Amino acid sequence: MIADAARPAILPAPLDFVLAALEAEDALCERGEREGEAIAVLPPALAQRLDVPEESRLAVYPAQKGDVSVGIGSPLLEKLVAEARARAPVASVRLELEPPRLGHVKAVVARFVLRNGLAEVLSVSFGSAVYAVASVAYVIEADDRREGLTRLIVHATDGGEPDAATGGHLDLTWPDAVVRPSPTPLSAPGAAPWLALRTERAVREAAAPVLAEVRRRHARDHARITAYFADLTAEARAPRRRADAKVVEAKVAHLLADRDAKLRDLGGRFAVKITCSPAAAVVAEVPAALVSVRLRRRKEAREIVLRVPAGAQSVDRICCEGCGGTTGKPAACDERMHLLCEGCAPTAQGRIACPACGRKR
Repeated sequence: MIADAARPAILPAPLDFVLAALEAEDALCERGEREGEAIAVLPPALAQRLDVPEESRLAVYPAQKGDVSVGIGSPLLEKLVAEARARAPVASVRLELEPPRLGHVKAVVARFVLRNGLAEVLSVSFGSAVYAVASVAYVIEADDRREGLTRLIVHATDGGEPDAATGGHLDLTWPDAVVRPSPTPLSAPGAAPWLALRTERAVREAAAPVLAEVRRRHARDHARITAYFADLTAEARAPRRRADAKVVEAKVAHLLADRDAKLRDLGGRFAVKITCSPAAAVVAEVPAALVSVRLRRRKEAREIVLRVPAGAQSVDRICCEGCGGTTGKPAACDERMHLLCEGCAPTAQGRIACPACGRKR
């Protein structure tokens, strides 16, 4: 997973976004003489759906009667943003980069290691690699509501993941001169299972700080309610005036029942619900070196292909055959040479309890 918080996204001005959205649905738009104003002629069906006149004067800061506001928080802008977020657009791009040099490829591949075996380079060829980039929107609901966006990149067929340098080029929320539209549509049908497998993990990692805040607030309110009723119960059991023991116990029982009810309600208020949905997808073709490597472990051997995309400082992380995650330092099991990440094979010494072999038995 590639983090998205390192760089701020450049957002279009509200009027620019509205005009682009309307023109995409066959509206005729012309900017006005003054900044922040425009005239739009909408198809009848579009005008009815958005609840605006067919001929509308749009303004970021409405100054005349009949102006349709398009500023932040305006109904028209909110509707168009909601409709845009409901769609998951797919684009095909190509990175206009020079293929990696042979010397650089050899240096990068030399840093790849099999933790419990040997890696021998067989051949190097040059071609391209196709990656699927998915932006996933998530919503966290508990005592409040938080929204976020996380991004995943996987190779179109084997689920590998490029390094941060290549991933940075594929972050299309930020302008990049090397990104160009692909002359032909690209497809990556094999990427869908990998994206589905890793989305839950990526969203959980992104949501972890928010969940920690929810737990802290829950514990704070729980302690506050418990302490409050503990004080009331202590006062009830030590009345200032003499009282019948049964009356005291009845009052205490009532307080405890009230406390328990509030604590149950508190649990419901802080119950966490996380939902996620695809926001956008990009299929990208990147010039790359393809390196055939033979891996050896005791008497077993296996051949794999390592990729070095243009501009990368390391080979693509390969897919763990145990959990579906990725790793840059795999270990191989003894029976079938399955490649495993540090989580599935924490130590490379001795025989490994291979999850992939266990599923096949």
